[in-house]
Amino acid sequence: MSKVRLLVLLLCVAIFALPVMAQDDAPPPLVSIGESDLGPVLIGQNGFTLYLFTRDGADVSNCYERCAEAWPPLLVGAADAELTMGEGVPGTLGVTERTTGTFQVTYNGMPLYYWWRDWAPGMTTGQGVGEVWYVIPPYSVAGSTSEEHGSFLVGANGLTVYSFDNDTDGVSACYDQCATNWPPLLVDSADQLIAGPGATGELGTTERTDGTLQVTYNGMPLYYWKDDAARGDTTGDGVGGVWHLVAPAM
Repeated sequence: MSKVRLLVLLLCVAIFALPVMAQDDAPPPLVSIGESDLGPVLIGQNGFTLYLFTRDGADVSNCYERCAEAWPPLLVGAADAELTMGEGVPGTLGVTERTTGTFQVTYNGMPLYYWWRDWAPGMTTGQGVGEVWYVIPPYSVAGSTSEEHGSFLVGANGLTVYSFDNDTDGVSACYDQCATNWPPLLVDSADQLIAGPGATGELGTTERTDGTLQVTYNGMPLYYWKDDAARGDTTGDGVGGVWHLVAPAM
């Protein structure tokens, strides 16, 4: 076969292959749940483990320069980029603009990062680095502890959740200004209810008057507190004598 006929044949093969390539499956979600040596964790489109940085603020990254070289942020091309999540991820994706003008993906307000020493999917070598970098288990509610309070529950963003004495039978009594001060812990559907380590009670949902679904724990609607700024904060405990930490075992 001459070189000309061979080139024509290869070109024809390439052209006929184009429709097949165009019909390939859609790319994987931006953030989904994957398996690791630590159990289920959040992963990026490349299958690599995602991490959070405890020194970040809500929707604010504090990792730049050499930090960002070691912990590359999960980026998208624009503030309004499409954000896709895999099935069962119990949280909300968002975008925060970095000081470099790039756009970083957040999960429940937490900026997301990779770790440069994870060289294969499933690796979690960044877990606990400097006691400020951690994997993100896909839970709705999990247990936490402190010397002052012992065991209590936190939401997927690591912030403390609370119960309200004025609620009854799984029905929220907190609306308007109350709900501004005490944002309810919400999910899009009951399929997103995943109990994390230490959460041994029953998770459920209650429908609020605006149609949103609030997470309940043993029937108690759960809330965050506006003045808790960081993981481990418990400044809402005892407010007004009606707001309390939620013990994991009840």
